[in-house]
Amino acid sequence: MESSKNLKVFSLDTSSPRVVACYFDSEKKIMIELETKAKHGIQVSQVVEKMSEVNFSNIDVVGIGIGPGGLTGLRVGISFALGLGIGKRFVQINSLRLIAMNALMYDGFIAVVRKARENYLYAALFHARNGQMTDVINPFIESIDMVREKFKDYSPVLFLGDGSELFTNSPLNTEYNLPSARNLYLLTNEEIEKGNFIDANSIEPLYLQKSIAELNFEKKQKAKE
Repeated sequence: MESSKNLKVFSLDTSSPRVVACYFDSEKKIMIELETKAKHGIQVSQVVEKMSEVNFSNIDVVGIGIGPGGLTGLRVGISFALGLGIGKRFVQINSLRLIAMNALMYDGFIAVVRKARENYLYAALFHARNGQMTDVINPFIESIDMVREKFKDYSPVLFLGDGSELFTNSPLNTEYNLPSARNLYLLTNEEIEKGNFIDANSIEPLYLQKSIAELNFEKKQKAKE
């Protein structure tokens, strides 16, 4: 296991309308959250402006959120990270796990559900206990009804994400549905300490979107029922 204490690390997640970023080294931590109507490319530029004290050429490790989420935003973030990280080491962040971290002190199952194509959700299931979180069901995309069916045998379940409004057990505070820079720092640090470094050529958005052909086939099957 490698410690991040002596490393200069920059991490970014652009999977949601809120762009979150962090920088940390042995002396300082910088956390930035931007939630504006500007395009992701502009928001990433604003992140760089707000980190004017950071020498990006000296960064040792780059963390990047790979989704699932909106493809345009993900590609902007990944392209920026790849351009920044030439010759650097990379760790990747599961963007649904990043949101699940908002309820880390919850004791039970955490389902993160984010809106995808019409009537479809990106989803994943985690289990939290004593401040630790484990993966139960990896990220997938399914219809709202199928997501509900897939999670019905798990209890208690807390639903987070912008699709949580479709389920009964969701927090009233919508802050729980969006990523935070603090949790991005924690997850990035965790990936570094586990030694989960990946090659730049392996970084791709975890998009998961079903093809038009698959969706049409499902519609035909339902029509036959």
